[in-house]
Amino acid sequence: MFTGFKYKMIKKKLLKRDIELIPLEEIEQKHKDPSQELFNDSSYFNGISDDGSYFFVRQSFRTTRGNEFWLEVFFPDLGLLRLKQHPGEEGEGFQLGALRFDPVKLGTEWNVSFQGEMDLDGTSKKVKIDLHFTAETPIIDFQNAMIVDATAKAIAKAKWSRSFFEKLKDSKKQHFEQGGRIKGTIEIEGDSRPVDFSSMRDHSWGIRKWGGWKRHVWMCGMMENKQCFNVAMVQYDYMGQLSAGFVTEGEQIHYLREFPTIEEFASNPLFPDTLDLKFKYSDGKEYHLICDRKAFVPYNMDDEYHINEGVSFGTLNGIPIKMVTEFGFNPSHYDI
Repeated sequence: MFTGFKYKMIKKKLLKRDIELIPLEEIEQKHKDPSQELFNDSSYFNGISDDGSYFFVRQSFRTTRGNEFWLEVFFPDLGLLRLKQHPGEEGEGFQLGALRFDPVKLGTEWNVSFQGEMDLDGTSKKVKIDLHFTAETPIIDFQNAMIVDATAKAIAKAKWSRSFFEKLKDSKKQHFEQGGRIKGTIEIEGDSRPVDFSSMRDHSWGIRKWGGWKRHVWMCGMMENKQCFNVAMVQYDYMGQLSAGFVTEGEQIHYLREFPTIEEFASNPLFPDTLDLKFKYSDGKEYHLICDRKAFVPYNMDDEYHINEGVSFGTLNGIPIKMVTEFGFNPSHYDI
């Protein structure tokens, strides 16, 4: 089928799609679908402070292959604490044993807590985490972030088959993000440390097959002016790059419209230390991101996909920003 015709047909269909208005209560609850293999509900919080301290925490509830978890805490004077043992059985809400995310006020406030053993350079440490997230931006629904023209081109260029359209269903997810601050205490072997982090949280659900991802980039962060920024790019093994993103301006949300390909800024090396990129959003403005990566944490997803969770500092149009620069790779496609 001629690609130009395919493109026009797909674009017309995308423009006519209905954007589902999802109630706040549904956004903030855990989702299950036992009928779908590898259905995944993933919730994530990060935090970065001016002194270089940071933390990542993630809970992913899956129908098959077992639940996923991340929990890392870094202090410059101490080092990196990692949760290596599974925290425990799945609870009713966002809970894996002693690791919990509890809603306080839907859409604006969450508690993040943990109590147990974490690893510090091979030594077990007793850790107690008691943190409170408070939103500083609206919740951003990625249904509104689709770039119709670019998405239609990516689908049109792919080789169409029954298998392709089955895989295309896997790319459909519900995805929400929000910026804010997360404060509280992290106690290590009885030594309680107060923390105050810039933070982004993320909640998504749908089918996630790590082996079907070729590579991705996810960049998100909070600016000094309490606004947040995001760029998300993914390449599947069956289709080229899909991209989305946003920048907030008070209660307004501007969505990504013009962007580079991943290969333009992350080919050699695949995981760059520095970024100097320009994007355009729906407000028509150009946004210039400059940042340097100071640290990263590696993750191995189902022995099929590798993620490097970077911590970067920089500016967006001259405004200081603390951000996560996450790069993921499929080792069957890249020598990493």
